[in-house]
This record gives sequence, structure tokens and C-alpha cells, in this order.
Amino acid sequence: EQLKAIGFETTDSKTNFIFAKHPQIPGDRIYAKLREKGILVRHFDTQLLTDFNRITVGSRQQMEILIGAIRSILEESL
Repeated sequence: EQLKAIGFETTDSKTNFIFAKHPQIPGDRIYAKLREKGILVRHFDTQLLTDFNRITVGSRQQMEILIGAIRSILEESL
């Protein structure tokens, strides 16, 4: 819900992860910026998934840290 609130598109998921993409920032760039901040997600460089990052759902604290980092990346990039 928080990702959608800040402009991300997500796939429906019945697992412990989601695929998320932002319409204005490429997936590989978000991946690299998160990695710089010590947050690991998965990025697949395939035609179908290149804009998406796979985010494993963690604890509430981990998700708050992730959302904070993504907000920071958006502020830097947009």
C-alpha cells in the first residue's frame, strides 16, 4: 500500500514478495540506489522484468526502512 501511495505499480502476490516498479525511474537504478544504502532486493535484467524489483516482505521495521530509503531515492531522482 505504501509503495502504491508513492507512485509504484505492484503485481498481485500470494507469496512473501512483490514485484514493484516506478513509472519514472528504471528498475536497475532503484536497485543500485537501494544497494548503496545497504538494502538488498532482487533485480532481473530480462525484457519482461527489467523495470521491476523483487522485494521480499520482511518485518514492519525492515519495511519502514525500505520505504524511507525509497522516498529518499525518489527525492534525489525526481
